[in-house]
Amino acid sequence: MKFFDFEQKMKKYPVFTSQELKTIFYDEENILVQVAFWQKKGYIKNVKKGVYVLTSEIDNVEGVFLAGKIYTPSYLSLEFALNYYGIIPDIPSVYTSVTTRKTEKYKNEFGNFTYQKIRNELFIGYESISKGNLTYNIASAEKALMDYLYLNKNKFVVDFNFWKELRIDEDFSFDKKTIEQYKELFQDKKVNNLVDNLLEYQKDVR
Repeated sequence: MKFFDFEQKMKKYPVFTSQELKTIFYDEENILVQVAFWQKKGYIKNVKKGVYVLTSEIDNVEGVFLAGKIYTPSYLSLEFALNYYGIIPDIPSVYTSVTTRKTEKYKNEFGNFTYQKIRNELFIGYESISKGNLTYNIASAEKALMDYLYLNKNKFVVDFNFWKELRIDEDFSFDKKTIEQYKELFQDKKVNNLVDNLLEYQKDVR
């Protein structure tokens, strides 16, 4: 196969994995050998073992689309998602995700990617967002908050001044019913106290 033909087909899917290539080019037995050759030529960028980006499309690829492919299963959450929804103002320098696998981190030209482990039963509450043929998974605002409190509970304190220092958006409206459902699921007294205190803080400062 000529690279031109490969590129024309993959421009719609500029971020791809080895497994996806095997599925798309099922009739090309040596597709991964060819990809390795094109990588040496600079036509394809390898951002992590088994994860690639078309060099010609790099400027059109956002880090969010790599997060879920670099480490699977995972979804964007924590600081990244909280900023995404405008709940915290500081733009994180890291694409923060959660996973059911061990905690891990990666760095490449697209940025820094971290993955923090949570229990299997807590791996819910996210949706898939599409842009063209590319997709990324991100937690809902309520789940991002619960993940954030759960994974940082030993560093956070039940105190109004603490939320003020974090610059939590006082006007953001969390779905209280959804929060209560997550509290039942997490079954963590410290996390429950933290989220209740945060909601009280928002209520009092409005």
